[in-house]
Amino acid sequence: MAQHNPYQVPPETGEFMPIRIRGWQNGYDAGISTPPDVPATPLVRSPAYARAWAQGAVAGNADGRREGWRWAYFDGAARPDPGEGAGGPYGPGDSGERLPPESASYQQSWPCVGELPLRVVLAQFALGSDDENGLTGTLLAQVCADKGVDRLYLPVGLSSSGSPAQPTGDPLADAGYWHGTVSESLTEAGEAAFQWVTSSRIPRHVGLVRYEPAAEHHFFDLLPEGSRLPPGR
Repeated sequence: MAQHNPYQVPPETGEFMPIRIRGWQNGYDAGISTPPDVPATPLVRSPAYARAWAQGAVAGNADGRREGWRWAYFDGAARPDPGEGAGGPYGPGDSGERLPPESASYQQSWPCVGELPLRVVLAQFALGSDDENGLTGTLLAQVCADKGVDRLYLPVGLSSSGSPAQPTGDPLADAGYWHGTVSESLTEAGEAAFQWVTSSRIPRHVGLVRYEPAAEHHFFDLLPEGSRLPPGR
């Protein structure tokens, strides 16, 4: 994407993290995933956060119009109609990846944006690392570069039990999702997803989060099993 966060991360670990960094990133995520208009700035106590959020929302909206909208799936937003009002490229495409016939077949790829699943990917891939300052995309891209990894997969699905009564500290589980283990192998991640979806008589929707380093942006692709998505999602 053409536009990046103008608020720089402090060079030294432990330095004060400006709230504008997270504000801009959250605004960008909202702006690129809520076509066709720039979303309204949320009411917050911090004027610095609000100003940065508004700047990020404009930047995200511009990138979405120019290069393609992304769907904020794991944030619970309803999926817009790809054929109405987007004003730019939107909708699923061919994932370009296939699994063995005995496993699930991932034929579609939905472009998505959001920090939630990437926090799980970062925590597993970087041995417990986590961040609540909006820097997950930045940190995850750096870790992938350091390890020479260009693609990661995380099996995910809707949990039949919903969100737990008490928070677990797992971002996806607390939001009502099941997830497996991060893998560099499409086949391994696909097999884990297939085992989970076939381990119950209750119909389950499952897919893979496919992450490729994207600077500070919280970008990933969702590869639904059999091109299916949960109803209303």
